[in-house]
Amino acid sequence: MDLLEAIDVRRSRRKYLPVPLPAETVTALRDIIARLGTPDGIGAAEVGHGRLELVTDNGTAFDGLRRSYGMFSGVRHYVGLIADRRDPDSAEKLGYYGETVNLTAVTLGLGTCVVGGSFDRGACPFTLSPDETVACVIVLGLVDEQTSVKENLVRGAMHRRSKTTEQLTDAAPPWPDWFRDGLVAVQKAPSAINRQPVKFSLADGVTTAATPVSNDPLLPIDRGIAKLHFELGAGGGAWKWGNGAAFTRSS
Repeated sequence: MDLLEAIDVRRSRRKYLPVPLPAETVTALRDIIARLGTPDGIGAAEVGHGRLELVTDNGTAFDGLRRSYGMFSGVRHYVGLIADRRDPDSAEKLGYYGETVNLTAVTLGLGTCVVGGSFDRGACPFTLSPDETVACVIVLGLVDEQTSVKENLVRGAMHRRSKTTEQLTDAAPPWPDWFRDGLVAVQKAPSAINRQPVKFSLADGVTTAATPVSNDPLLPIDRGIAKLHFELGAGGGAWKWGNGAAFTRSS
């Protein structure tokens, strides 16, 4: 299974088996995070780009009912998306590369969920510099094959909020096949704020992606997630960082 196939398989899961991850799965996750931490990826924390950090066998950030609102159970493993205030595009990069880890986890047979608010940031076991903050986390772990009743109810509520491809763009159809396929992949993207806030434009063959001007720190996360999904659906390419930045298709 590749990342594009994982988009179709992935479902946000909220009930996890409170058991350790297989050793080979932990190794694979650490390897992908290490590769994304190179200068070609998100970059090293010391140069101010942000970082991804895997937590295993520690669910204290989700153990309190007041924090998780009863929406999650059995959480023991997650990836922290740690933003660096020195880089204005840090959160967007975290969304993009964090979603790469998210989809990779799906290919490894794990359940996952992007979580923007219903956890205790102060209980996360991260050592943060003064310039760093926990933007959000990606919960992951082993799950039952069948979703629970509560998961189905939550998924049904979220599905009703899903936007059509027409609502994800201000470009009038008909669209090129690659643009349509990119939007279809974005439809299936997780959202830290559960609102699919990214709008894609197409003018003179150039695609851009933008979110509303806001102080919400999760909007750039969602923009990065959506950019990766569009890129995968469109058959490859490269995004520039930033709100309203352009996409260059693979030749």
